[in-house]
Amino acid sequence: MPSDVSLAAIRADEQQRDQREKLPEIVGALRLKPGSIVGDLGTGYGYYAARFSRVVGPAGRVFAEEIDAALLDKVRERLQADRLENITLVLGTPVDPKFPKGALDAVIIADVYHEIERPKIVLAHVKQALKPGGLLIVVDYLKPELRNRTRRDQGKEHNIALEFVEHDLKDAGFTLVERRDPYCPGYDEVPTYFIVALR
Repeated sequence: MPSDVSLAAIRADEQQRDQREKLPEIVGALRLKPGSIVGDLGTGYGYYAARFSRVVGPAGRVFAEEIDAALLDKVRERLQADRLENITLVLGTPVDPKFPKGALDAVIIADVYHEIERPKIVLAHVKQALKPGGLLIVVDYLKPELRNRTRRDQGKEHNIALEFVEHDLKDAGFTLVERRDPYCPGYDEVPTYFIVALR
């Protein structure tokens, strides 16, 4: 994601995204409420972080993580402009989101999982960050014509099948509790899905 995009352009894109996505379903799946502590792994421009901020309120907190420092600076600019004071920015690494251990009620990985090169290590860190009973939701997408291709081939197209994600989650010791496939149309009408897993 480019870090030189204006806040106005980001907001315009997000207005279209709001019409496409079903945010209340994500909030409900993660059981977010005032006071919840949530992590947003790969926050991008802060789409989910900004919206979760309003849900969890002043008693809650959102940890918005990115591995791109310049992108985090853009999110910081947004937080200041929108006066979102319950969001903590976290500079992670490709294998460690650096969330506080045992502190989070929920984590979202949206439109990012297909980019993760070492999912086993990343999921281990996510699991450490979640409280017992905490929830992880993975939101991603798959072009229909790629469904029967290998994981490597899907990855080259920045896609990943739900079945590969489910396998990773089970392998990491998570319990699958919900799946929605399809969830909603994503960019360019590519179908998205989500999977919810319990720590």
